[in-house]
Amino acid sequence: MLSSSSFLPDEFQSCKPCPKICIMATRRVEIGPTGDTVRENIATVRREQQLTLRELSDRLATNGRPLAHNTLSEIERGARRVDVDDLMAIAVALDVSPMALLMPDVRDEREEVSITGAKPIAAKDVSSFIEGYRSLSDGGLDFVIRSQERTGRIGSIRRSSKADIEYEVTIRTDGKTVKWASETGILKPFG
Repeated sequence: MLSSSSFLPDEFQSCKPCPKICIMATRRVEIGPTGDTVRENIATVRREQQLTLRELSDRLATNGRPLAHNTLSEIERGARRVDVDDLMAIAVALDVSPMALLMPDVRDEREEVSITGAKPIAAKDVSSFIEGYRSLSDGGLDFVIRSQERTGRIGSIRRSSKADIEYEVTIRTDGKTVKWASETGILKPFG
């Protein structure tokens, strides 16, 4: 049997090892800049709608994704992460797009923001990235095509070189109905 000092972190050095129980240290939940943004936006939107944590919890339960009010409190305080299923369910319950929860709250789209996995960047570029229209690396049009093909907005595109094709989309909505029009090919210059 191993001694406790050979395999346990310092905070557990006084623990006595048991051959049938494995003691695992828990560490504080680490939330990155996007997680911070999401938790702040959930709290802000909830307060703007004058909803209590219990009322939001009730909406989530009604929609089939029950989260207790204390769980929502932990999310808003940063003591618990939001997984993608929770993010989507909370967006539905708050009647906002998931993008509204993911985007840093800025007053000027040119303002530089932080997101997980990227260097600080202008908010408008983050928005375009989330929508699948702008790569944050060197993906260029390949990024757009990969992103838009996944949404079903455009079919599979075959081309001989990156320089011979562009993608343009027009969106019309009244908040209830959305109509997409997209074109791929050699298009007139933007402007």
